Amino acid sequence: MESEAPFTTAAKAPPRPFVRYFAAALLLALAVHLLLLVFLAVVVDLGPPSSLAAIQVFTQAEPSGQTPKVSKTLPADQLAVPPPPQILDASVHGALSLPLPQRTVSPVMKLGEAKPIFHGGGGLGLPLAMRSRSSMESRMKRLLERGGLPGAEGAVQRALDWLESVQNEDGSWGKTFKVAMTGFAVLCFLGHGDTPDSAEYGRQVTRGIQFLTEVSAKNAGLMSTVPRSNGACYEHGIATYALGEVYAMARFGQKNLGPVVEAFDRGVRIILQGQTEPGGWLYNYAPGPKGDMSVTGWQYQALKAARQTRLNFPTLEKQIQKTERFLLNMRGPRGGFGYQDPADSAALTGVGVLGLQMFNPQDHRLAIIEGLQLILDAYGRKKWAGADVYAWYYNTQATFNFGGAAWERWNAVFQRELLQNQQLDGHWRHASAGKAKFDSDLFCTVLCTLMLEVYYRYQPPATH
Repeated sequence: MESEAPFTTAAKAPPRPFVRYFAAALLLALAVHLLLLVFLAVVVDLGPPSSLAAIQVFTQAEPSGQTPKVSKTLPADQLAVPPPPQILDASVHGALSLPLPQRTVSPVMKLGEAKPIFHGGGGLGLPLAMRSRSSMESRMKRLLERGGLPGAEGAVQRALDWLESVQNEDGSWGKTFKVAMTGFAVLCFLGHGDTPDSAEYGRQVTRGIQFLTEVSAKNAGLMSTVPRSNGACYEHGIATYALGEVYAMARFGQKNLGPVVEAFDRGVRIILQGQTEPGGWLYNYAPGPKGDMSVTGWQYQALKAARQTRLNFPTLEKQIQKTERFLLNMRGPRGGFGYQDPADSAALTGVGVLGLQMFNPQDHRLAIIEGLQLILDAYGRKKWAGADVYAWYYNTQATFNFGGAAWERWNAVFQRELLQNQQLDGHWRHASAGKAKFDSDLFCTVLCTLMLEVYYRYQPPATH
């Protein structure tokens, strides 16, 4: 049967052979064009990017209707296509084996040759609690929503500039307690959303991380300026906490952060091994029948980071429960928390309250409320001259996590005092930070910076 013509006309039909030749030629032309289109699609999809193409990296969100500021432009042909996924070494990570892609990175920014951890960029997989730090727009939105003054972000920026100016040549910060101060400084940059990929502070963050991982490698996992000193457990807890935050935020970037996972893994295991039977920690991770509330505070913050990374630590949850019991057993008659025995120490009550909030706040609500009341009674009207910046660091997080009137009262005190007492060059100075010796100004500054980042560093409470 002959095919019907695609359209009809009043003209006389052409001779039958011509119709056959015309149809064959038309089909051949269509086939050639179809093959050409398929070939072009494959070439465009798989071929190397044009040298004129570029990837623009934006560091600051601008108000709608304005052109974003471009801080750095990278030629697209410098971005290597990642090789096939590798499997993380299960001997390092316990039972965890995740297929993770590698990326080629600049030798200057590379932190070692170990296998990489999370990659991806653009916030893919970034924990929800950390997403609010990722841009100026999101930070300011949350800061204003949660009671922050517009000047708070500027104060943080000045503090970070000061930290940049005082970083040591080896990537560390400080003189007396270099590991602790470096961990603190890294936390400050991460708290502001500045990862190793950041255009403004990326190099400072990378060098700080590298310093910590190198100390870990040299000291069999223990991160401390003086490993056998009483301060070693403080430094190790702070540094482990910082590397845990780096690990959790690594999905945000594209740098090879392989040594971080080993240093963090070893750091957490040292902390878990050093827990005393009652559930706290002592100087030098020594065994004993008690625990030190101040030392314990930095260890449980590192364990919180360990839980967030979802690495495999088989005893983590059981030991966290021991920590909860230790904190509850340190409560005094008025709901405060003691040092090595039950007491109502206002300086350490924030440590106890924050610990209960981090792991199981609903079950400990009454203890949390009583602790907050003691904090507000002790510090709720104090000005900068009567401050204790170490206690204020914990109090700020504890009241923010609870929200409601507790946060409103505390926020009305600490924020204005910090903004009014920052030095012109961006740092803070207070006598209560004197125990850090030559690092006292640095210690005071990192604590104040972390306090002012609380508005976007953490998720607000679901209920008050």
